[in-house]
Amino acid sequence: MRVTLIQPPMFHQQVHLAPNLGLAYIAAVLVKDGVEVQVIDAAAEDLGYDEIIQRLKEFRPDLVAAGGQTPVSDRALTIFKMAKEGIGPELKTLAGGPHFSFTDIESLQRCPELDFVVRGEAEMTIVHLCRTLKQESGLEEVYGLTYRDAKAGIRRNPDREPISDLDSLPFPAWNLFPVDKYHWAGNRMIGISSSRGCPYRCPHCITWKMHNGTRRRNPKRIVEEMLWVRRNFGHDTFFFQDDASFLDRGQLEGFLEALEGCGEKLYWYYETREDVFSRYRDLWPRMKRNGMFKVVLGLETPDPSMRERFGKKGYDLNEVEKMMDTLEKDLDVLVSVYLLFGLPEDTVESVEALLEYGKRLYPEHCSFIVGSLAVPFPGTDMFMDLKERGLITSYDWKDYGFDRSVIKTSVPPEKLSEVFSEFWVGTYVRPKVFLHQLEFFVSGNRFRKSMAMQFIKMGREMSSDVKKMKGEEELGF
Repeated sequence: MRVTLIQPPMFHQQVHLAPNLGLAYIAAVLVKDGVEVQVIDAAAEDLGYDEIIQRLKEFRPDLVAAGGQTPVSDRALTIFKMAKEGIGPELKTLAGGPHFSFTDIESLQRCPELDFVVRGEAEMTIVHLCRTLKQESGLEEVYGLTYRDAKAGIRRNPDREPISDLDSLPFPAWNLFPVDKYHWAGNRMIGISSSRGCPYRCPHCITWKMHNGTRRRNPKRIVEEMLWVRRNFGHDTFFFQDDASFLDRGQLEGFLEALEGCGEKLYWYYETREDVFSRYRDLWPRMKRNGMFKVVLGLETPDPSMRERFGKKGYDLNEVEKMMDTLEKDLDVLVSVYLLFGLPEDTVESVEALLEYGKRLYPEHCSFIVGSLAVPFPGTDMFMDLKERGLITSYDWKDYGFDRSVIKTSVPPEKLSEVFSEFWVGTYVRPKVFLHQLEFFVSGNRFRKSMAMQFIKMGREMSSDVKKMKGEEELGF
């Protein structure tokens, strides 16, 4: 059995290019089960559709699998169509990931070239599917699978139980990936996870919908994996890709203890909630000593009433700024901030206020800031609520990026686009920002220095990305 796993083409590669950790786990369990696996990371290798198909022709797989977030989902379907045309109708195609998990029937109806959709966690379902296809037996027992049935049309098998012990999974099959392409601001970096699922139920988030409950990895196993990556692939820098990393203090302390006893210097960063992270204040110096070089805070908005709509409580603006200052100035830890806007309750005044808040935070209190339009991804509570209220303006998944609004608001679309552009370009093109970057050039912190060295390149990419998202520039694939 031969399987090709594909990360569809993307842009935005100069600032941060992370691997598809999900595909790496799937590749690992397939290899362990005796399947011959090819991985094509079109984003990392900057491949167009024709180049992807050429690689498929050379490998001649039995099954081609791809996924991607909602705005990338159409690219996966394009690959399936071209693959069947280029190789033959006997080729089987499979889609997975959050988007396809919640649009499984629609996707199969829309794309005749799509044969299977894996819902939820894919590792065990794909292994079971490959065994079944090899044996040419029935698919009824492959739980977690939606597929075309000659008799019943589209059939949706029962859900598959989540993997209870995440530490039972083999380490990701990075040997099949172009690992030297992955980076953060020029620093070689690889993805890792500490958990699956999330105890919080934010209406705009799909994580807790994809995973049943929260399952955490043994912190010793996490560090064991980091050391394995360091010794086999040369990467000493890691990005925790799960949305709920280290929400449990015991797991975090165990992780720090394992790092202290591992004998090597490893660097890492993760995304978290400001209310959780503030409770670890006593651990911040220890986290810094053990390699934490950056933390990403999803603040969303300082407006308490708007935060409620994102499933969060209000926060004390002064206390959050003090937290950032302690990290940035006392501990030399980079802080990144994510802000969101574009809900039905937004007004011109509220989005302008959020932009000004972002400019206040950056660069005085944080090292990086991103403002994005809220996107109601399929499957989220936000999507279902807005759909029921008739407040979604488009069901063309290509529109579901972070550059344009598909939510009806009182704010003119051109104003939302203007604010989005200002976050990506205008916020960074200011004299105080350039002076700040000059200071980073002489920093002893390798990550600040590399960020400064990449600043002009990052600015060009941000400007280009905004144009690509708006359709003013060709995507390139």
